[in-house]
Amino acid sequence: MTPEHRATIDRMRSSAAALRRAVDAITGDRLGQAPAPDEWSALETLTHVRDVVVHVYGLRIRRLLYEEAPVFPDFDEERYRRASLTRGETARDLVDTIVAEHEQLARLLQTLADADWSREGRHPALGPMSIEMLAGRVGDHAEEHAAQIAAAGRTR
Repeated sequence: MTPEHRATIDRMRSSAAALRRAVDAITGDRLGQAPAPDEWSALETLTHVRDVVVHVYGLRIRRLLYEEAPVFPDFDEERYRRASLTRGETARDLVDTIVAEHEQLARLLQTLADADWSREGRHPALGPMSIEMLAGRVGDHAEEHAAQIAAAGRTR
């Protein structure tokens, strides 16, 4: 495995841990409070992160492992987030699911031949998407939202 691929896998794991730490640092009912008007609460952010890692990155990576040049549909983030929020999931359950998905993706990718990281599918509007690109976004996305949650926890 190339050092870059190993770093991507390590970042998947560390970004999930960073997300858990950010949530654990927020106390009481503050997880459900938006830090400012028109901003997401930590709970809304976690719902978004879970939906994206499972239904976008995770699903697309899995399809690329088994299909030749799949076409990826659009993802209606807002619809998924609204529907998920109505189920009343707890922050703990959301974080557990995110961490588990990151870990599962890491396990799948750590056995992947380096040449297979370039397997590609296509999104009609966004263009080509490889395993390597999607795997990198898993860590980017979780780190971005972990920082957002941590900052929101400090401002309240």
